[in-house]
Amino acid sequence: MKFDISHEGRTTLSTTREDAEALGYPDQVIADAEGGVRKDAAKAECRRRIYGAASAETQMNMATAAAVISAKEASARTEDEASILSGLDDAIGWVAQMRGRVIELADDVALDIGDDANWPPLPDGARDVVDKF
Repeated sequence: MKFDISHEGRTTLSTTREDAEALGYPDQVIADAEGGVRKDAAKAECRRRIYGAASAETQMNMATAAAVISAKEASARTEDEASILSGLDDAIGWVAQMRGRVIELADDVALDIGDDANWPPLPDGARDVVDKF
């Protein structure tokens, strides 16, 4: 893994752990630099998975539908509209879970950021509403 590292006014770009150690950077400074790279990778993977489930356009359409449907009295909503709101609630919860995993995955170097098993699955309700848009 390559990373940039700075300590006590000195910066080294695109280095490795071994090279940073040879240059005398403290272990904690190296670990922090590696952690930053891992966190950025986890954020990018999270974003990729979220947009893979629902494109930006789909998300905008979902938000618009939520605003229109939510403006109605609950008793005036159709069954389909109620299911859309329920699915949107599932989707919002899933995104929150996904974002929560970023920190966990960044902090635990034993976990593979790219492994599907390390990310929460898209709930069926969320998948159903995404398919509508």
